[in-house]
Amino acid sequence: MASLAKLPVPDLHDTVARFAEAARPLFSADEFETCLAKLNDFVATQGPTLQARLHQRSAEHANWLEDWWNEYAYFLNRSSVCFNVNYFFGFRDTPQPMAQARLAAALIDSAVRFRSQLESDSLELDNIRGKPMCMYQYQYMFATCRHPGEQRDWTEVYPRSESTHIAVAHKGRYFVLRVPAASTNRHADIAQIER
Repeated sequence: MASLAKLPVPDLHDTVARFAEAARPLFSADEFETCLAKLNDFVATQGPTLQARLHQRSAEHANWLEDWWNEYAYFLNRSSVCFNVNYFFGFRDTPQPMAQARLAAALIDSAVRFRSQLESDSLELDNIRGKPMCMYQYQYMFATCRHPGEQRDWTEVYPRSESTHIAVAHKGRYFVLRVPAASTNRHADIAQIER
């Protein structure tokens, strides 16, 4: 993470222009003119002060947005985080049809191998269109539990040595499945998980 550029503070004028472009379809012509007037007033009054405060925060933090994101978009967010916040995994089609248990075992084995790469620092650097991405949050992908709270959720990170299982949900029932460590024989590992 230290070798990556810090998350930049977006330019105030660019942010306002992008907001205006996104907001335009939501307003009538008169309403949009009122919106533009308020945006212009913001840029001329409060905007520069708030922009300076963002730059100050950026100078004082490794990531100026992270704490706010975690607090307001994640822990205080009362909407379904499963669909609105969490990352997702994209899967390639299997070369041939598989029984459901075999496919589930293959997915579990892939997750175990991914975790092994993550923990051994051998995971290939994530990037988008050739630009390296910060992978700091990957540390929370495993051995971490998000606990629901009435007003605010919270997370707990468990020792990796204690996290050797997965939860399996089937027809409204939950099971604990102990997962073997990845070996060099992937087919044997998948067969063991499937049993």
